[in-house]
Amino acid sequence: MKVSYNWLQQKYFDKLLPSPEKLAELLSAHAFEVENIEKLSDDTVFDIKVLPDRAHYALSHAGIALEISAISGISLKVSEGLSFRQSRKESPSDKVKAPEIKVEDEKLCSRYVARRIENVKILESPKWLSARLEAIGARSINTIVDATNYVMFDTGQPLHAFDADKVQGAIVVRKAMIGEVIELLPEKVTVDGKMVFKERSFILNESDIVIADEIGPLVIAGVKGGKRAEVTKETKNLIIESANFNPTLIRKTSGKYNLRNDSSKRFENEITPALASEAMEDVTTLILELSKGAKAGPVTDIYPHPAKSWSVEISPSHMNSVTGLSLREMEMKNILLRLGCKVEEKNGNLIVTPPLERLDLKIPEDIADEIVRIYGYDKLESKQTPKISSVPIDKTFYYAEKIKNILVGLGFSEVETYTLASKGFFEVVYPLASDKSALREKLSPKVLEALTKNTLNAPILGLKDIKIFEIGKVFPKTGEKTSLCIGATGEKFVKDALVALSITNAKIENKIAEINFDEFVAKLRDAENVLELNFVSLSRDIKYKPFSMYPFIVRDIALFVPENTKEEEVAAALRAAAKNAAGDLLIKGPGCFDRFSKAGKTSFAFRLIFQSFDRTLSDDEANSFMQKVYDSVKSKGWEVR
Repeated sequence: MKVSYNWLQQKYFDKLLPSPEKLAELLSAHAFEVENIEKLSDDTVFDIKVLPDRAHYALSHAGIALEISAISGISLKVSEGLSFRQSRKESPSDKVKAPEIKVEDEKLCSRYVARRIENVKILESPKWLSARLEAIGARSINTIVDATNYVMFDTGQPLHAFDADKVQGAIVVRKAMIGEVIELLPEKVTVDGKMVFKERSFILNESDIVIADEIGPLVIAGVKGGKRAEVTKETKNLIIESANFNPTLIRKTSGKYNLRNDSSKRFENEITPALASEAMEDVTTLILELSKGAKAGPVTDIYPHPAKSWSVEISPSHMNSVTGLSLREMEMKNILLRLGCKVEEKNGNLIVTPPLERLDLKIPEDIADEIVRIYGYDKLESKQTPKISSVPIDKTFYYAEKIKNILVGLGFSEVETYTLASKGFFEVVYPLASDKSALREKLSPKVLEALTKNTLNAPILGLKDIKIFEIGKVFPKTGEKTSLCIGATGEKFVKDALVALSITNAKIENKIAEINFDEFVAKLRDAENVLELNFVSLSRDIKYKPFSMYPFIVRDIALFVPENTKEEEVAAALRAAAKNAAGDLLIKGPGCFDRFSKAGKTSFAFRLIFQSFDRTLSDDEANSFMQKVYDSVKSKGWEVR
């Protein structure tokens, strides 16, 4: 989520905030990872990675402001009201009627707040408003749309504006009818380098929630507005919606139609319905400021089961035990108060009442996590964990690791292939690609593919034979199970591996053998001492480096040398000549792969491999390298065969 530094400073704080760089450092250490800082001409924008566990309050400037206050100790401008924000309640006009709203099922919509605003003027937004939206990547459209977007990015509550004169009868929140069609607002796309608006319509079904009138759907609830009641330059009267929809259904609908956006993202992560009325007052105030002479009517609020606060009782001693800290009760209390919680003392414990928007604070361990992250993870002391006398050993894990050790000892390498495949009994609803549309039923197809690719790359790997294996989950029609697959360039290697593992019933096809690992393990004795598996730590001296994505070229050279000439001497001469000719493009070799003696001379055959990290080498380049190698060895009196 993108957050404006100026927005935070000007709306939420009287005292000057730390520099953007320092603020990003504080947030990353205590709250959320700041992935990027973008400097604008008169602002700084943070790209903050808000994870789903705290998205229900933190996908907003208000939520981030609360975090900054809790971490830094800088007080917020307003210290009362939901989310530490206090909306200015507008006095309704007697001349404007409240909209008629019906909610067919409260499981679809736990709260629906609506208000009619008349005599509005659709204008270009003032500079301060358009600048704030554009700073965080939102396009400025007009005063009404910008007002709803601004309040959403500020509070975390999505809103929608209808042209009231285009709505026929009462507004109804209901399930869509099978086959019902809605035409959505046009989408801005790029075609041939030009920005154009693309018309879109969808055929709905009963798993979708719609906002409808007596004619039909006006909006896919919480996801996308429809074109029929769109606000245009001619709009005079509005109906503003601030609602709370079922998060699961919103996520399914937005995913099904590929309509993920800022609104659906907030609804699918669940937000408190208490926020709806506050956002309504905020957007009303803003619209009346932007449209002088407009009048707002009374609010219609369908809210059958208002959100109720809850409390979590914690023991300070238990908190210290869980976190590893040694905080006093007052320190814990101060941290929780800064987070907006109410805290009372009772019989030596603390009764914590979180803000309504903190839906993630339900159990004592949640409170413990809040205390330690605000206090600082860096202040936790390293402690030796207590020894456990007896730990049950997972049998499948034990034998999987034991078999891996055996196979590695036989020269095999472990591979890990994709769990997703092109075909399978269990299909993916929204596949990433056509070859990843189902869960794999076997390991062997992908292991065979890996075997083929590695065989083609055997020269660069410096291997004569390729021997690989995989132990992994497969998903046939009968359900999930574990499988073992062994493959090699020679069938003999597979047979030797099966013998070493005492597997007698495996069938070898295309130099690949696959068995049901679960059934194999079930017949073995219970797992024994896990320490015998000989886990080792990698040396810190080992350095890993990227490999080239460009093709390599193999060149062989065979030559006669005097009989008493050592292989090492010939290899050193060839390497020096090749490095002189190709430089860093010689990436492997020379490696000797053949030798024999004849008529007082010894013949050696060596292999050299050339490859570039930034381009594809040509045969002509490789030939020129080899010509220089030939000239060099001939100067020593050696005969190139």
